[in-house]
Amino acid sequence: MSFIGKIFPSPRRVLVYSLVLVMGYWMGMAAFPDARTDKVEASAENKMAPELELGKLGGGKVRLSSYRGRWVFLNFWATWCPPCLHEMPAMESFYQQFKKKNMVMLAVSEDKGNSDQVAAFIKKNGYTFDIFHDPNGDASSKFMINSLPSTFIINPKGEVVSRAYGAREWMDPEVIDYFNDLLAEKKK
Repeated sequence: MSFIGKIFPSPRRVLVYSLVLVMGYWMGMAAFPDARTDKVEASAENKMAPELELGKLGGGKVRLSSYRGRWVFLNFWATWCPPCLHEMPAMESFYQQFKKKNMVMLAVSEDKGNSDQVAAFIKKNGYTFDIFHDPNGDASSKFMINSLPSTFIINPKGEVVSRAYGAREWMDPEVIDYFNDLLAEKKK
C-alpha cells in the first residue's frame, strides 16, 4: 500500500467510519436527551417512591423506606456509563455540602455481575456517599429507568419531588439554589 493509501483509506471505509460516528452521536443524544442541561425537573405531582430493597456494596440490605424522615438523593448509574462517571465528582461535592442538611445520597450501580468492579471504582475515586449494587435491575425497573444516569429526589415523606435524566453539574449555582430553596420550603 502506498503512502497516500495509508493516509486516505478507501472511500467506502471513510463512509463506514463516518456512519458509525454519526450513529454513535445520534444514539447518545437519544439516550441522554437532556444531558446538556443542568436543570432538575420538579415532579408535577408528588407520588410515593416505590419500595426498594437495595444491596449495599460490601454486604447487607437496606430498604428505601428506612430513610423516611430524611431527604434522599437517589441516583442510578454504572461504571460503563461515561455521563455517569462525569457527574460523580460533582455528586461527591454536592453530598459533602448537603449531608448535614438531612439529605442522604444513595448511588445504585446497574453494573451486571459481581460488585468487585464497582467497589474498585469507588475506592479508586474516594467517593463517600452510600453505594448500592443492583445487578439484575430490580430497583431501576421499579423506577422505570431507561437511561443512565437518572436521579430522583425523595422528600422526608417518601414522595418523589424532583427527577433528572442525564448527567448534571450538581455544583452549578442554580442547582444549589434549587436544593436550598426546596429544603427551606419544606421546613415551613
